[in-house]
Amino acid sequence: MSAALKSLERRLPWLLAAMALLFNGGCAVISEDQCHAGLWYERGLQDGARGRSQALIYEIAQECQQHGVRADSEAWLRGHEIGVEQFCTPENGYYLGRRGHNYEGVCTGPTADLFMGEYQRGLAHFQVEERYRQLQERQDYLEYELGALQAAIRAEENESRLQELRLQRRAVARELRLLDLELLRFGGTGFGLFF
Repeated sequence: MSAALKSLERRLPWLLAAMALLFNGGCAVISEDQCHAGLWYERGLQDGARGRSQALIYEIAQECQQHGVRADSEAWLRGHEIGVEQFCTPENGYYLGRRGHNYEGVCTGPTADLFMGEYQRGLAHFQVEERYRQLQERQDYLEYELGALQAAIRAEENESRLQELRLQRRAVARELRLLDLELLRFGGTGFGLFF
């Protein structure tokens, strides 16, 4: 693998995170039209049912204040409380974790334990699946790299470059064997053993 590809591969997660911040950073929590429409109870109900934290009302109030509208925090909080009750089910906890979504800690009381147990179970499944997907992607890349190195070896006439290519091929083949062993830990055919 070339040095430029290695460098890009190391920086890719940072670049993706920076892009996400760039695109999400300018998003308003509420639009001007939504501020003027009011519907604070309904908005609180929706935000609670989505598992959003109560701290969101402060962001909404600040945003609406910039548009000359006073948010009805009390109505929003009443709606939010009902929405949170709808959100804090064990089924929803599993659904949220299974998709790798963040949990903002809104559940309280006896439902919180049930929700968190299922959220953790779903998150564990998500993480196993993600790890398996990453391994498969790496395997695909290494197989491609191995094929490219074999083609380069067949075409190369310079003996010192040929030795260098063979060393690279051995390193890629070794990593591919280790990766195959790691994939076998998932049952060989996927992550079905975990579900």
